[in-house]
Amino acid sequence: MGNIIASKCKSCGLSNEFSFGGGRYSYQTNCPVPSINKETLKFENINYLEYKNSDKYLFYTDDVLKGNNYDNNTINNFDLKLNTVNNYCPNCKEKALAFQITMFVD
Repeated sequence: MGNIIASKCKSCGLSNEFSFGGGRYSYQTNCPVPSINKETLKFENINYLEYKNSDKYLFYTDDVLKGNNYDNNTINNFDLKLNTVNNYCPNCKEKALAFQITMFVD
């Protein structure tokens, strides 16, 4: 089961919404994951299964984009884990981006 997740930066107010994980029928071929494009330094929601070995992206499931996760709350999709707080914000470059599930999708 996948999720729709809202993000909001506590420092600059940047917000967006993205998909995380595939649906019941597509999870083996489609697994949207939030990422930073290394070339443009922009936020993108891409298919992890297609780009997991690419040097073009940093994923929010990678430790480099995660800050302190004080309460250890994570949003999980199989072995992929997003911290709910203190993630890298591409706008202000601070680790102040929070993620919250807004919808479960199938």
